[in-house]
Amino acid sequence: MKNKLTLFVVIQGILIALLIWLLTYLGRDEFNNANDPTDTKKINSYIKKENGLDFVVISKVVQINSGIKTEKIKVATHAKTITSYGNVLSLDTLIEQKNKLNEIKNQIDILKNEFIRDKRNYERFKSLNEDNKNISDKALQESQVAYQTTQLNLIKSQALIDGLEQNIRVQWGDKILAMVQSPSSNSILDFLLHDKARLIRITLSTNSTNDVPKDISLSLIDNRNDQFLAKYLSEAPQLDKNLQGKTYFYVTYNNQLRFDSRLIVSASQSNSSNNSNKLLFIPKESIVWNSGKAWIYLKTAEDKFVRKSIDTSVEDNDGWMINEDQIKENDEIVVSGSQLMLSEEFKYQIKNENDD
Repeated sequence: MKNKLTLFVVIQGILIALLIWLLTYLGRDEFNNANDPTDTKKINSYIKKENGLDFVVISKVVQINSGIKTEKIKVATHAKTITSYGNVLSLDTLIEQKNKLNEIKNQIDILKNEFIRDKRNYERFKSLNEDNKNISDKALQESQVAYQTTQLNLIKSQALIDGLEQNIRVQWGDKILAMVQSPSSNSILDFLLHDKARLIRITLSTNSTNDVPKDISLSLIDNRNDQFLAKYLSEAPQLDKNLQGKTYFYVTYNNQLRFDSRLIVSASQSNSSNNSNKLLFIPKESIVWNSGKAWIYLKTAEDKFVRKSIDTSVEDNDGWMINEDQIKENDEIVVSGSQLMLSEEFKYQIKNENDD
């Protein structure tokens, strides 16, 4: 009986030892995985502050295992679509200015003829007066007054012309002023002033590139089904007080649009790599959103990334187009893993708050 009890205890001990060994052996992989520095569930990064910026530092190995991928930024090959606003301008003021200008020019033509006549009379009277007083001093004086008065009127009229032309330049710009000044007929101006076309002033955002579109499509704000084509004329010297940006004149050969109507403007704008202000394409998969802003992660070194906000006012089918500014062509940005990196930044911020 005693031997059986001893045998039972020995067997029980062996079983316990075997169980401990099994638990140790089977738990080894989990222990190794928990401490594996390349575990994709743990990014193993840290945040480094430099010049007031937070840089996410991630080793190359961890980038690969975490699925973090980067690509170089390229110049956008798509045409930029511009959407803005404009209005139909009344030309009553320009018509009045042009008529006044023509009136004064006609007066100047008359005054020039009178000036030539009065000058000749004065010179003739002066010669006669000097020749033994063949004409009286009074007559000479009267001819001189007439000559000087005509000369003064001519100067005043020319000053009126200069002032009127300056007003046209300030209100309508050099291009329209040149058309008004031209003695020959101008088809564009004739169409505008004879109610066969409309002058449109549009405002383009300062985010637009330097290439102003040659053609635009117009539609009324309250009726977008009917669209009208307009062609570029010139820069507009006066801003639209209701909108921010640069203003331009366009002409549409549609006389059905009512003056002062508000318009929706749309246009395609090509993007050339030769532009001083290039458009860069940012793919949508590289974007993370935080606090209502769009952000990308810019690679600044082999293992360092910094978060930068981007402008999303110009949307494309597969992302956004931005002006080349703080971000340059061929800079590398994260196109896979941006959300993971943002989470790491949040963890760092939460940890710092807890430490405080």
